[in-house]
Amino acid sequence: MSLRHVLSLFIVFHFANGAVKEPRDYGRFVNFDLGRSCAGWQAGFADYYADQESFYELAWACANEHTNLNRGLFITGSNHSDDLFMFIKHPIHGLKPSTPYRIEADVQFRSKAPTGCVGLGGDPGANVYVKFGATTEEPSTIVEGGVARMNVDIGHQAFGGADAQVIGNIATGITDCHNERYEPKELETLTPLITRSDRKGTLWIFVGTDSGFEGVTSLIYTQVRVRIHTDGAR
Repeated sequence: MSLRHVLSLFIVFHFANGAVKEPRDYGRFVNFDLGRSCAGWQAGFADYYADQESFYELAWACANEHTNLNRGLFITGSNHSDDLFMFIKHPIHGLKPSTPYRIEADVQFRSKAPTGCVGLGGDPGANVYVKFGATTEEPSTIVEGGVARMNVDIGHQAFGGADAQVIGNIATGITDCHNERYEPKELETLTPLITRSDRKGTLWIFVGTDSGFEGVTSLIYTQVRVRIHTDGAR
């Protein structure tokens, strides 16, 4: 065997062996079909005066019955504080412990907020901002000065925060301001969120609405699809 042939075999073996040692990370895809099951999902509310849940008309429920035409996770509230945040959350398990991840998502829901309408404090569709977030810590509410607030950084209304980004609003294509019919809508993250799994390999995702409309907002979340990659992987 010639020296040239030996060198060629060595180069082929070196790159093949390197590919085995350093596999490409294609990430993980998680699909939550809330029209079929809300298992593991929880809902919460923030930016309102604590112990005033009935005044704010806060409620949520899972509607999965096949006879229900609007199946999914229903959430509603009346924005008396001019800043009500309503959210749903779910843990993602089975990741590498204490590892940075890039998170992308698209969210489907049903809204009955028309477009181009005027309401108290703002537009019932365009001024209700949808946010997607991902955090190491479980997103929850804490009471500070009598006000229930988020324990993670969601930003304020049209602006995102360190743990959540604005992905759109709840306005539908309906222009009849007296129309109460639910219409489907889909939104997605514009850029990946960067977060880290905890020591057990878990991180949390959440979707919420940050409202500037001083009225009732009701949504039915139907699907959340999440793509998870180790930070730096493409």
